[in-house]
Amino acid sequence: MSNYAMDVDVAKVGCPVPNMDEVKKELLISMNELYARGLKTSCQWSSDLLLSLEVGNNPKPLTKKIEGYKRPKITRSLLTPVPKRMLVAKSTDLYSIDQLPIPYKEMELYLHARTCYNAKEYQRASFWLKNCSSKIPLFLKMYSDYLAADSNIKNIGSEATPSMFKEYRNLLNNLSQLLESIRQKKKGDGYLTYLLGVVYVKLEQYEAAVKMLVESITEVPLNWHAWMQLGDLIVDRVKLSKLELPNHWMKNFFYCQKYLDLQLNEQMLGMTQYLFNCGFSDSIFLQSRVAVCYHNKRYIEIAVQKFQELIEIEPCRLENMDTYSNLLYVQHQRVELAYLAQRAVKIDKYRVETCCILGNYYSLHGEHQKAMRYFHRALKLNPLYLAAWTLLGQEYMELKNSNDAIQSYSKALEINKYEYRAWYGLGQTYEILGMFKHSLYFFKQAQLLRPFDSRMIIAVGNVYEKLGNIDMAFQSYLKGRAMGDDEKLGLIYLAKLYVVINRPNDAAKMFLEYIEEHGLDEQTRDHSYAYMFLANYNLNRMNYDQAFHYAQKCLNYAETKEEAKALLKTIVHERIHMEIDNLLSTPMSGTQSKDKDYDKEEMPRQLELLSLTQKNEMNQNEDDDDDDDNSDEEEKLCNKITMYMEIVDEELYIER
Repeated sequence: MSNYAMDVDVAKVGCPVPNMDEVKKELLISMNELYARGLKTSCQWSSDLLLSLEVGNNPKPLTKKIEGYKRPKITRSLLTPVPKRMLVAKSTDLYSIDQLPIPYKEMELYLHARTCYNAKEYQRASFWLKNCSSKIPLFLKMYSDYLAADSNIKNIGSEATPSMFKEYRNLLNNLSQLLESIRQKKKGDGYLTYLLGVVYVKLEQYEAAVKMLVESITEVPLNWHAWMQLGDLIVDRVKLSKLELPNHWMKNFFYCQKYLDLQLNEQMLGMTQYLFNCGFSDSIFLQSRVAVCYHNKRYIEIAVQKFQELIEIEPCRLENMDTYSNLLYVQHQRVELAYLAQRAVKIDKYRVETCCILGNYYSLHGEHQKAMRYFHRALKLNPLYLAAWTLLGQEYMELKNSNDAIQSYSKALEINKYEYRAWYGLGQTYEILGMFKHSLYFFKQAQLLRPFDSRMIIAVGNVYEKLGNIDMAFQSYLKGRAMGDDEKLGLIYLAKLYVVINRPNDAAKMFLEYIEEHGLDEQTRDHSYAYMFLANYNLNRMNYDQAFHYAQKCLNYAETKEEAKALLKTIVHERIHMEIDNLLSTPMSGTQSKDKDYDKEEMPRQLELLSLTQKNEMNQNEDDDDDDDNSDEEEKLCNKITMYMEIVDEELYIER
């Protein structure tokens, strides 16, 4: 992986992290500014980081209850009279109104508008701030205008008319022009520049958006909103390598997130370890990214352990828990998934993560209609939630609804064209439909995004084989094996390919290796195919013991059971004929008879085993007619055995 990752210089060294006391001071100031402007997500992210700090590079001491301490009893005589004017809050108070740079005449309007904003009444908030000109009320007014328009168009959804979209775009254009004029006059700040970048994103002016977001980050580097918006625009490793960012310690967290998004898992783990060493070891954000990283690397057991540790640290946290439910779904852990679903519903049943968890729960129990209902509910809550579209496509595939599956996967790609799961799902869908050229295209797109994922490589090889391109299929299977063969398919596909090109010795070698590696792990259809091939292979080479062994294995599989019965009869027939032919062609002499050691009980041992197996099967499944047919066949076998035993008795008599 490192070779591919290093062909573009993305492994930039992060900015050194200053003393934790300085980091704490920056976070406190930033949280005050973010909270005043209504940037709740950024404020919450900063508070999470603040909580994880190890000030002075020493773990934070746990709060202890002082033994013997009693709360004093307060009487009216102890209370001091309240002054007419409230005292000014200290400068260290985080949300002190006195610390906000807002003129006195605008303060009351701002406070009222903030209450409307917190209630998501954005138009009311904008109305009360229409005459304000200071930076914080001005930002809140323009941000409220943006959120009002954006939420309105999202709520209308598919029912929106072209005139509504035109009105929405005109509002964004007017807002961008106003923000640009403020910027040109140098009357704004980094937060207004950030809002201009967000509006440019909605107007699909991506180059201008990147420029504004970088400028905003340079001025106010602790606005996590701006970093995430910028990250959404950096969609490949080349752009990431060319990005010029301010030399601030927040850059480390940005690279940590982008490495994860771009599947640069090793670099992401390295950056995370550096931040852990700097004093952020208790950061829930970083620990959750590590869990998702192990999920991407398909280290399923480690990823499950990391998510369980997150739940122990913060039981009521739902972020990334839908990814945890995917891991439980893959491992078929029904009980754990049921507990997770129950806990998520108790916390917040209207979160998109909760809906996806419930969808996975019902899908694992085979209730695909209910699963689809919850995935649709998640998309109503957030139409741009990528995981819900991908999971919905998988449910449509379970119900063999190819058209809706294609639409779901295509919608996921409209949101993020670098979502490899959607490309892979489209490849599977078109493969089922028999449109192998389309399937090959989609699988190749998934392989480009996950060049070291053996599943993508082997899927490409499988389609090549169906298209008749044996050489490319062979190369893909070998490459998939070299990449680890996560789904254990490389060996079985190689073996089947050797069967197709009539190389039975190589096929037998691959089947044997497959059984040795995975024979005890799973009981799948591929195992039955491998056992049946090895039984026929050894029968053709007159290795009757091995053929009998593998044919008996085939009795454990429904798809090869009947064929295995017939094959066992054939093996016994041919072995008896071979023994009789050897005896008839051997001259009767005392010397030769002494060299041979015949055992009457050992020779028909396999026939007795076969007869017992057939007898049990006949008692359970066969009718009287089948009993007559089998008895005739057994009578013929007994006659041949009797002839064989007479010859053996004659030789023993001569010997005596």
